[in-house]
Amino acid sequence: MKAFTLIELILVVMILGVVALTAANFELFGRFEVNDIDRASRLQNDVYLIAASLCKDLNSALGSSGEWPLAISASGGNTSLVTIWVDYNKNGVRDGSDRQVAYGYDSTTHQLRKYDNYSGSPGTYAILSRKVVSFVCTVPASVNYMNFSIVARYDPVSGVSTNNPEVSLFSSGNMPSVSLN
Repeated sequence: MKAFTLIELILVVMILGVVALTAANFELFGRFEVNDIDRASRLQNDVYLIAASLCKDLNSALGSSGEWPLAISASGGNTSLVTIWVDYNKNGVRDGSDRQVAYGYDSTTHQLRKYDNYSGSPGTYAILSRKVVSFVCTVPASVNYMNFSIVARYDPVSGVSTNNPEVSLFSSGNMPSVSLN
C-alpha cells in the first residue's frame, strides 16, 4: 500500500498556491486594464460627440452682409462662449427662422454646455460633458473654418494617471462659403 508523505502533501499545496496566486494576479491585472480602457473610451466618445455637434452647427453657419456668423469669447486661456448663427430652414439667407446656438464652457464645473436658442443671455441648455478641462477655439484671419481643441479627463479635478486618463482632440469645422453678389 502506497501512501503520501507529509512532505509530498506540503509540496502539492505550495505548488497549487503559486498557481492560484498567479491566476488571481492575471485576473486583477485584467480588471484594472479593462477599467482604464473603458474610462478612456468613454472620454473619447464624449469628445467625439461634442466635436460632431460643433462641426454640424459650423457647417450650417450663416452670416449676413457685413456680419460674421460666429463669435468667440475667451476667459483665462479657455474659450468661454462660442456663438454661431445657424441656417435652420436651409434657405441660405439669414431670416427670422434661423437661430443662434452657443457652446459655453464653465471651467469651475468642467461643463461644456450647448444652448440651442441663444439670445445673448444663458437660458436652457444641454450639458454635453462634465469632464472637460480645456476648450479653446480660434478662427484664423480671412478663412471660413474654426480650429478647436477639447481636452477631457475622467476626473477633471485630479491629475492625469493610469486610473484617470486624459483625451485631447484637435480639429476644425468648416463653415460654408456663401457669396451674396
